[in-house]
Amino acid sequence: MFLSSYKKFFSYFQKNKKFLKLYSYLSFIVGAIELFGIALTYPFVLKLLSQQPSENILNSPIIIGLGIILLFLAKNILMIYYTYLQAKFTKAVEAEVNLSFMRYFLATPYMTGMKIPLAQKSNILNFLIPNVINNFVLRLLNLRVNFFIFCLIALFLIIKFPLATILTIISSVVLIYIQNIFFKPRLRQNAEKMTKTSFIYTQRTNEAILDIKAVKISNHEIFFYNNYKSAILNYYKTGIETLFLNTIPPYVTEPFIIILLFILLSIISCQSYSEPDKLIASFAVIVSAIFRLAPTISRLQVNLNGINSSLPIVEELLKICESLDINNTKKLVNKEFTPLKSSIELRNINFEYETHKPVLRNINLTIKKGEFIGIAGLSGAGKSTLADIIAGLLIPTSGEILIDGAVSENPLKIGYIPQEFNILNESIKKNVIFGSSYENDDLVIDALKKAQLYEFIINNYKDGINANPFVDSTGFSQGQKQRLAIARAIYSNPDILILDEATSSLDLKTENEFCNVLNSLKGEKTIIAIAHRLSTIKSADRIAFMKDATITDIAAFDELYQRSDDFRELIKLASIKSS
Repeated sequence: MFLSSYKKFFSYFQKNKKFLKLYSYLSFIVGAIELFGIALTYPFVLKLLSQQPSENILNSPIIIGLGIILLFLAKNILMIYYTYLQAKFTKAVEAEVNLSFMRYFLATPYMTGMKIPLAQKSNILNFLIPNVINNFVLRLLNLRVNFFIFCLIALFLIIKFPLATILTIISSVVLIYIQNIFFKPRLRQNAEKMTKTSFIYTQRTNEAILDIKAVKISNHEIFFYNNYKSAILNYYKTGIETLFLNTIPPYVTEPFIIILLFILLSIISCQSYSEPDKLIASFAVIVSAIFRLAPTISRLQVNLNGINSSLPIVEELLKICESLDINNTKKLVNKEFTPLKSSIELRNINFEYETHKPVLRNINLTIKKGEFIGIAGLSGAGKSTLADIIAGLLIPTSGEILIDGAVSENPLKIGYIPQEFNILNESIKKNVIFGSSYENDDLVIDALKKAQLYEFIINNYKDGINANPFVDSTGFSQGQKQRLAIARAIYSNPDILILDEATSSLDLKTENEFCNVLNSLKGEKTIIAIAHRLSTIKSADRIAFMKDATITDIAAFDELYQRSDDFRELIKLASIKSS
């Protein structure tokens, strides 16, 4: 079972597979050195017991003893190197797998990616991948080196003491087999529980932390704490059971090995009773071999248990690899943008997230360059979906988008300003640049000035644009964060600014300041603003009013107010008066 999972795993992640051959050679060499060290024990003891002096200095007990010491030193040095290579390999594989998934999350189409919950993404990166590497790949490597050591020592003992060794090997195999029968189903069941409890644990963490403001305002801290407590205790309980089962084998193997040692010595005593020197030398070899075999057999069982416990997790990861077609993820590339020269035209745009459930129906809209377009309507009307289609995040189910009168495969250059945005734990400059391929302090300062934030930064941060808002004592208010979002959006000189409910969490004074910034960009940038707060788009050139997944009317604020009953009702609900 685990060999097929191993082959399938490395069919997806082949970048580091070639190094496995090197580890195989090293494993064999380690086993061979162990064998020679044990084999030399026999002539060493015979020479010690011999009453005749050695004619050849190379055949003396001192030289043989030094040879044994050097062999074991060489073996340990090689094992240190092997351990280093093993750590390097497993971490390289973990990085490869992790990067493959992160590349998929970033490169996959937006609509495909949004179907994968945040908790599942976090579970893949933080639980499934580390567990597969540490409890499957790493244990397979450990299993390999210990298997070589076991086989080579066993082969030597078969040649030297055939009857006794064959009995020992049969007993060892039976012991491992019986333990495997006992542990495998229990470890597999625990691993399946670990996968489920880990996902729930990640989910409950996100629920409690990501929406902490709503949790505290609603006074539901106890509810979310109890949910989190239940999830983490179940996760840890399963982990304890797995850890406990994995620690049992050495305590089962150890007394069994001691019994086998006595049986071996008894058999050899019967066979070599008439030759005391050979009997003592044989005892030394057997003790030396058992001294090496006992931990090897124990490690074989521990690694088998670890592999068995990880198989459901490996299968889960492989199932995800297959469903996402992880091998065929597109390369991450910097897109070529289509410059906007005159207009964007949406013709007969229809869109469905699910079949026969239209979110947009027959949308026709022309936006001229430099125009400020507002998009209004009740929740669920399709406003954000329309903005996502203009931004190129979603592909229409039918219809076409014309840029300057022609269909373009390349996206428009857009600056996006959401309601909530992520501040990087970096300098203000890095937050404005936001991963752009070029850095220019003058452009950063210009963007901050246009966002009317530069004066605040200079007056409050001694390091200016190089200050970190998480470190300095003077923090950013919500309004200043939104201005930082504007600066980030306009830094790369986009043709279009899209605002998605960017003012919904602002107070009236801050919203008014935000609108002043927006109006200062009017004519310089094409602005598309989705707003529940209609005061944000009151100064728009035109407002597209949406209802039942379509645009029912489009006009300037006052004109739309005069002729649209639905728009007047929305204004009434928002308590906004016409001028």
